[in-house]
Amino acid sequence: MNKKDLSFLKKLLIARKAEFLKKINGAHKDIDKTAEDIGDEIDQAVQNAEKEISYELAANDKITFEEINEALGKIEKGAYGNCECCGKNIAIERLKAIPWGRYCIECQEEAERPKR
Repeated sequence: MNKKDLSFLKKLLIARKAEFLKKINGAHKDIDKTAEDIGDEIDQAVQNAEKEISYELAANDKITFEEINEALGKIEKGAYGNCECCGKNIAIERLKAIPWGRYCIECQEEAERPKR
């Protein structure tokens, strides 16, 4: 990977990190706002379901945030862009789409393929 692409991807990762941090913090504020149960049993059931969804979304965003941090660490170590499974270079197009990607498309597809 050339320095121009690496610089672009690093900036992209930093921007996405800021976006996810904002989403995570916003989700926690939204959850805190709905902490007070109001209404009858049905209203409370709906509120509980909404809280659960918010917690799940926040957890998923936190995982992605951590993957972004790992990718930034790999850039600093000079290991960014290599598939963690086979060691081959991850295609630049894939990294532009998912800059925190850890696997080449072939290994990712293999991991997602149903086992028989």
